[in-house]
Amino acid sequence: MGEIKEVDARGLACPQPVVETRKALEGPDVQEVMVLVDSITSRDNVSRFARSAGCRVESLESGSGEYRIAIHREEGSRERLSEAPISCEAHAEYGTVVYVGCDQMGRGSEELGRKLMGGFLRTWIDIEPRPWRMLFVNSGVYCTTQGSEMLDSLDLLEERGVELLSCGTCLEYFGLKEKLMTGRVTNMYEIIETLNTARRVIAPH
Repeated sequence: MGEIKEVDARGLACPQPVVETRKALEGPDVQEVMVLVDSITSRDNVSRFARSAGCRVESLESGSGEYRIAIHREEGSRERLSEAPISCEAHAEYGTVVYVGCDQMGRGSEELGRKLMGGFLRTWIDIEPRPWRMLFVNSGVYCTTQGSEMLDSLDLLEERGVELLSCGTCLEYFGLKEKLMTGRVTNMYEIIETLNTARRVIAPH
């Protein structure tokens, strides 16, 4: 019998309840996750995410406006987990998205461009509020993969709650799918959904 994991997501703003649910489901021996939330929006967002990942979902109001969501793994759900989109119902809860479409910043010297990009990403560690998500596409995926000099900065950003999403198609194109070192793989559906609902998008060039 697999492990049953509990997630207390009360008081967390979207998309954190879904993010914490995803982390719990990623456990290798986890068969069931019990998520406690304190809003209908969080309940619906977590339930929608879990169903899109191929899980069976049962929701029960536990009183005082709190909801307990039982998420049961089904066959094939582990493979679908990385592709399941994280979404929020209330657009006002979205934050800033940083769109990194290249591993360099500016035009001219490639060496200088990479140094500038490293400084750009590193500076976000001390900026408030930090981005909700960072999207890495095209050669931007070199920032998140083995050999990148930016990994320490990105790991710190992830620890501070910034979601790091690297385009799966881009990783495959550059032969980097097995070399992703931080964050997770995403797809075009989630990239478009993220850009379409973010309050602000910053794209360094």
